[in-house]
Formats: sequence, structure tokens, C-alpha cells
Amino acid sequence: MSPEELRALIEKLKNENALDLQSIDELMQKRQAYSAMSIEERENKKEDISKLDNDIDTLMKNIENRNKEIERNDKLLSLQTKSSMNKRNLADNLDNSSADDNEAELRAKVDRWFRSGNDKEIRETLQAGVAEGGGYTIAPQYLVKQIIKDLDDAVQIRKRANIIPAMNGYASIGIPTLDSDLNDLDWTAEIAEVTEDTNMSFGKREMKANQLTKLVKLSKRLIKQSNIDIQGLVEERIVYKLASTLEHNYLYGNGQDKPLGIFAQTSDNTAAIPTDRDIKVGTASAAITYDGLVDAVSGLKGGYQNGAVWMLNKKAVAALRKLKDKQDRPIWQESLIAGQPSILLGIPVVQNDFIEDKLEATKYFGFLANLKYYWIMDSLSMELQVLHELYSKTNQVGFQVGYWGDGAPVQKSAFVRLLPNDQAYAA
Repeated sequence: MSPEELRALIEKLKNENALDLQSIDELMQKRQAYSAMSIEERENKKEDISKLDNDIDTLMKNIENRNKEIERNDKLLSLQTKSSMNKRNLADNLDNSSADDNEAELRAKVDRWFRSGNDKEIRETLQAGVAEGGGYTIAPQYLVKQIIKDLDDAVQIRKRANIIPAMNGYASIGIPTLDSDLNDLDWTAEIAEVTEDTNMSFGKREMKANQLTKLVKLSKRLIKQSNIDIQGLVEERIVYKLASTLEHNYLYGNGQDKPLGIFAQTSDNTAAIPTDRDIKVGTASAAITYDGLVDAVSGLKGGYQNGAVWMLNKKAVAALRKLKDKQDRPIWQESLIAGQPSILLGIPVVQNDFIEDKLEATKYFGFLANLKYYWIMDSLSMELQVLHELYSKTNQVGFQVGYWGDGAPVQKSAFVRLLPNDQAYAA
């Protein structure tokens, strides 16, 4: 049985136990009622009492048997999960051991493998599955970690999002989303009954390790004859390819086998940010106005403003640099420190080149958000294949990478999407 099937079976057995415990509780209440009777009354009900006792014993025996089965399945699940983790983290173990004195050796082997493709030792070391059966190669974990780190630097949303690690052995994890919040608390007298608030409700989005693959091709002559840092070059190209794809999907992905984007319009997906979080910041004649921006800030609750950013396309940034308030003062505060963002109405501004570069009615040009409420799940079990023969006709070497991950907004109130002029979004 697969880990998912075992978990489903364990959950089923636990649910059956819960039902039996409820039945036992009901039977025990009946049994207690018999105990309150006189000796003569109990004698007359002897058969009923005996049947009641037998029913209770049977249910307790069933629970005991199920508990044994749950324990067996738990052990089997633990063994399967550990086995999976051992396979997936084989290269990580190598990397940990290299912390003593072998890291340089491992890096040298990987470099030879990248250049020639025939380093049998490193390919066998990092092999996952049988080569003849289509086995692939796990990227060394020091390389994976560096790629992930560089992604964090290259992708604007990742820099500020909440990154959570994937859980080995699990096909998906449920991320809670707050659909509606509590009302304010009530002042009550000391002995008054406390009023129940039923407004808070939660949803859930499954975060899955969706697969993303990219291919990077480099000149074979460049690789073999130059003294350049091959691993560094491969890493740079992989990061570039992954960054562009991931950032686009963190913005526009529809959530189907890919991240759910901030601008996603998916009527069948309750996890998507709804259109009531859209604010039109302009008028019929002006794409962006000072009053519209003030409304956008007001649309973000104070609790989310600490840590919030404006994330805007290039045309919006250019327009905002020229915008003035009602006293004819520029509202854009240019940063005076290198590497620090400029400020708009007290909130940092980030230019995101992956947002569609339009300033047209009905199209999003950016958002105001606290991106801690956009969650990203990463899997460190990245696969890397070095394809020397496939592109030999063009004298190139292919580096094919497989990345697993997901992303989604988890709190709609932390986002305000921005529309120019005064018209609603239209696809």
C-alpha cells in the first residue's frame, strides 16, 4: 500500500473507533440507569443487563483490535516514509558528510560530470532509480540549496512570502485560509452569558508538490575548453529559467497543477482572491489618482500594513513618480540609500517586471499586500539531468532540472489589487 492509502486506512479505523466510543458512552448511560434500580428490579431486567454488558464488551474488543491494526499500519507507514526520505536525501547525506573534508572532492566530481558526462562514480552516487528503467539524477544538495537561495533573491514575491518546506512522504498538505473573521468582543457583566460568535469560518487549499521542468543548453566547446565555473554558470541559468516561470505563476497561475496566483480569476477555486479585493484607483480620464491610492491604503487593514509593499509594473512606477497630492507635492519619496525601496504613502514600492506592463482600464497594474500571507511550498528533492548525447548534433550539452513546489494566498484581506481608471477587471 502507498503512504496515502495507509493514511486513509488509519483515518478510517480511527473514525470507526470514535463511533464505537460514542456507542459505548450511550450504553454506559443505560447501564448506569439500571444500577439505580432496586435489587428486585435489576433481577427482573437481568437478561437486558447481560445483553448490555455483552454489547459493551464487544465494542471495546473491536476498538482494541483496531488499535492493534492502527499500530501496525503506523509502523509500516513510518518504514515507508523513512525509506522514501533516505532515497530522496541520499545526496543530502553526502553533502553533510562532505562538511568535514569531502565537499571539495564532491564539487570536483560534479564539475567533471558537467563537463564530460561520463563520470560514472558521481552519476552512480547521485542516481535515483535504475538507469535502464529511466532513472534520473538528484542534484547535489549544496547546489539545490544555492539555487533556492538565488531564487529568493531573484523573485520579488519569494523575497517577502512565507516559505514552508515540503514534507517528505506526503502528497500534499492542507493550508488553512481564513474565509471570515470574528466580530469585535463584547463587554459583558460578570454573571452574564457570553454570546457565541459564529462568524469565523475557515477554508483550505491543498498545497502539492507540482512539477516544473526546465532545460538549459550550453555550448559543449565553451564547457570543455574554458576555465569558467561550470557549476556557477549552470546554476545561474537554472535560476533565471525557474525565476521567470515561478514569478509569473505566483502572479497569474490558475492553481491547477501550478501555484495559485495573486491575480488569478478562477470562479471554481474558493482559495483565489475575490474581486471584492479590487480597487479602482483612477477616474475616467486619469489612470491613477492620489485619492485612489489613499483608498487602496484604507482598503488594507492596519494589521496588514506593517510589512506591506506596493508591487507595481514599470508604467505604473513611471506614472507615480510624477503624481502629486492636492497641495501639488510629489507623493513619491525616492530612496536615498542604495538597495532600499522608494516610498509611496509611507509604504515601500517594488517594481515587478513580470506584471503585465500596461496601464489600461480593466487590467491589473499591481497590488498592495502583506506578502507574508502568500505561502510557498518548496521541495528540496530537485532532479538534475546532464544530457550530453541528446544535443550532440548542435554541439551543445543540455541541463534539465525538475523542481517541485506550490504557492497560494492564504488570507484575502492581506491583498488589495489595483486597477487603473474606474472600470472593473476584464479578461
